[in-house]
Amino acid sequence: MWHNRLGALTLSVVFWTVAAAGAAAPAPTPADLAKVVEQAIEQAADSVSPAVVNILVTRQSGGDLLSDESAPNSGSLQDDLREFLEPFRRHGPPARSQSNGAGFIISPDGFILTSEHVVRDAVQIDVTLATRKVYRARLVGADPRRDLAVIRIEADSLPVARLGDAAALRRGQFVLALGSPFGFGRDGQPSISFGIVSGTGRVIPGVGRQLDRYYGNLIQTDAAVNPGNSGGPLVNLDGEVVGINAVISSQSGASEGVGFAVPITAATCAIIERLKRGEEIVYGFLGVEIQEVTEKEAAESGAEIGRGAYVAKVLPDMPAEGGLREGDVIFSIDTAPIRCPDDVIQIIQETPVGEKVALEVLRRGKTERVEVEVARRPVPPEIQIARGGWWWRGMRLEPLIDELRAQTGLEPSDCGAFVREVRDGSPAAQAEIVPGMVIDGVGDKKIASVKEFQAAVQPIEGPCFIHVIGIGVKVIPPPAPTPERGE
Repeated sequence: MWHNRLGALTLSVVFWTVAAAGAAAPAPTPADLAKVVEQAIEQAADSVSPAVVNILVTRQSGGDLLSDESAPNSGSLQDDLREFLEPFRRHGPPARSQSNGAGFIISPDGFILTSEHVVRDAVQIDVTLATRKVYRARLVGADPRRDLAVIRIEADSLPVARLGDAAALRRGQFVLALGSPFGFGRDGQPSISFGIVSGTGRVIPGVGRQLDRYYGNLIQTDAAVNPGNSGGPLVNLDGEVVGINAVISSQSGASEGVGFAVPITAATCAIIERLKRGEEIVYGFLGVEIQEVTEKEAAESGAEIGRGAYVAKVLPDMPAEGGLREGDVIFSIDTAPIRCPDDVIQIIQETPVGEKVALEVLRRGKTERVEVEVARRPVPPEIQIARGGWWWRGMRLEPLIDELRAQTGLEPSDCGAFVREVRDGSPAAQAEIVPGMVIDGVGDKKIASVKEFQAAVQPIEGPCFIHVIGIGVKVIPPPAPTPERGE
């Protein structure tokens, strides 16, 4: 644990003090004490740096080379000139953009942990090691809700970062943030910033909601975290990774001393292991909307202000409907005390789907005990698409936009769902579905979008007949049955 470093610092001070009293040795100066801290920082940085990597991500940003948006004063183009340029605009080569992030090696055989938002929608991932050797990486698993991803390079005998335990962190403890801020890390030498733990258990409401992200139970630090630090490690003075740098709070887009990291906890480590196996991460869900107990809710329920989680709404057709009621205040879950709504979210999302939990609630001034079965957290279709497509039977579907029509040689009037990715061995792969295909029919129904495809396949449990533009009918078998698993 890193408090051993502070213990060493304390012993050094005691030694100097005793020496000064017994042998007239000079008392330690501020410079002496600073040197001890400096050495601890250097040792921690040196121990983890070999495992920190730069991640360069290439994304496809569209092929509209002659788009109206890029042409100056394009509103004045005559219709005939616009018509002349249209074929070139539509069939221009796809443009690409690049962004920079960081990550760290978690196993000698090439597994690397980073933030999901660093590698989301990547068409190419290049990893630069501390040795300056560059590898092409592939995405192994991603968890958009917790903003975690595991990628892998084909290498072995790699240096590995040691994972610590964020549960032991306290405010005021020293930490280092490593990464590639503004690209300063692409040469293999990660940039390092130094600060303290400013807070723990932080929640950032609203951020990432369009992707159903959960930015809760975060570590807050004043160590400088800038664009390019995302996915890099937050390290204690023992050189142990205690967090993954993920978010900054800034008015300028650069560090203003308020950065946040996803903590390394037992639950996080369990997610990481499942991501290494390429498994889908499933979260528990009660089916209620909850909020803080403010003065208004306290007056209605008889609860104390600031204690528990107030049930504002019970969603229909959810397990909570039979046990919880609007106006209840949740005080505990399986004896674990509830201080605020975020406690409920953390406990329930880590509870296996199908398991029952006992809740102590305040209802009409009386304490009652209710049991609720935990459901699988649903991900609305619009969020699935916003995350970069929708997975079904091993293929990832995206909206068919103009740039994709141009790449596939389709007409502007063609509609359907674009196949972006197909997993090896999946039902889609068995049906010989490949990336680049466009699906415009399910059974005898025409579909014009991913949303319509979702609605068409939702009731289908057995083999599914789909129509691919330019190819014809394909039959996608049902997936092999697998046991439901949760967190």
